[in-house]
Amino acid sequence: MAQEYKDPKEVEIRTMTELRAQRNEKLSGIEFEKLANDSTREMFPEFDDDAMALCFNLIRLANRITNDLDVSVHRPEGLSFSAFRLLFAIRAVGAGHPNELARLSSVSTASMSSLLNTLEKYGLVAREADISDKRKTLVRLTPLGEERVTELARKNSLRESEWAGGLTSTEASILTELLRKLLQHHPPRS
Repeated sequence: MAQEYKDPKEVEIRTMTELRAQRNEKLSGIEFEKLANDSTREMFPEFDDDAMALCFNLIRLANRITNDLDVSVHRPEGLSFSAFRLLFAIRAVGAGHPNELARLSSVSTASMSSLLNTLEKYGLVAREADISDKRKTLVRLTPLGEERVTELARKNSLRESEWAGGLTSTEASILTELLRKLLQHHPPRS
């Protein structure tokens, strides 16, 4: 059963979108955002379109940058972006416990063991007993790990600079402060 659309403009937009899909043409980001906004309004008429646009675009950008760094910097070097984030966290804080390193590097605790096994196999990290609590393990960089994270951090930084090049230095500073503010804001879960 075909869905009835009340707004003729919406019918026109959806029809154009379906024609584009049939011709294998891509939607622009702005077109996609508008369609997502319209779709959300259909499901939840009283939604906050400013909050949706903020989160929608922030998530899209974060995913795009993460994928780009993974594909253009880290995979060609034989590691995943997750592996780099973990190596970088260890480099920044020194030896640490796996659960804390997982939190700092945004690696799930479920995948941490596998990731550590891989990095240990490549000779980039070493695990050792924590002398203050023998039940716990500390993870530290090996000299080879130190060398690799330094090399990868340089390449990663250059690619990040290319992404940031879309903003003036003032815009980048303002956005950085706003992102920090959002990161510190933790709305309670309902």
